[in-house]
Amino acid sequence: MAIVPHKVDGSYDEALFEFIAESEGFVPRVYSDHLGIPTLGLGYAMLTKAANWPLRPGMDADLSAIGVVLNEPDLALLRAAGRTLARGAVDEAKALIAPWQPGEDSASLNAFSFFITREQGRALFEKIRPGYEAILERKLGSELLADLAGSQELKVLFSLAYNNPDLIGRKLTAAMKEGAREKAWYEIRFGSNRNRHRGLQNRRDAEAETFGTLNANPTDAERQALRTLIEARRADMSAYLAETGRTSDEIEGVFAALEEDARRTRLA
Repeated sequence: MAIVPHKVDGSYDEALFEFIAESEGFVPRVYSDHLGIPTLGLGYAMLTKAANWPLRPGMDADLSAIGVVLNEPDLALLRAAGRTLARGAVDEAKALIAPWQPGEDSASLNAFSFFITREQGRALFEKIRPGYEAILERKLGSELLADLAGSQELKVLFSLAYNNPDLIGRKLTAAMKEGAREKAWYEIRFGSNRNRHRGLQNRRDAEAETFGTLNANPTDAERQALRTLIEARRADMSAYLAETGRTSDEIEGVFAALEEDARRTRLA
């Protein structure tokens, strides 16, 4: 079996940016992410997860390219957040730099000297995009990456790497190289949310739906592989969904949709 990519309609670059923007959420100010890391725009981390949480290498050049220069108070605040994170005091870091809040008044929460526009956020995204594409090439191999070029599947894999490079893990990589779409789909939806965070699971669900359980014109063998996975992992999937806060009716709906997929002979 092989994964036959679903090509993106129109511009892949536009589709990728919009997909990441929807997944990450564009914020025009510096905010603390769920780990307390100062973050800008579209998930651009401003500190490095290392000893003493130093400033991100190359950040001055990245920000300068979009017309932003950090002043001394900005730098002092970032360094204070780094010292706080180095002590493991995530809540204190979030007290220094407010997390993003849905529907927020960003002006009242901004602790820095600047805002950025969506266009600047796009430019900043393009600055760091090659680094994540390099991660995918290193983990998946250049041949497989070339086969996936311009596809919905590559868009999803990029989203996972952008969220956390470790999500392109051993099992997902093996499934991709094996050409087992159903196994890759399973790892995206059920193997990429260690803490069972419901909000994060919404992202995993969207990524898995975009990736798909079957090729556009699935063979009998592909549909049987999906049915086999559903039956083998039903208990695990049920428990996982419950741990992410899904109700019994929602869980039943997930399995009904999967079983309907497995019966289809052609996808729209």
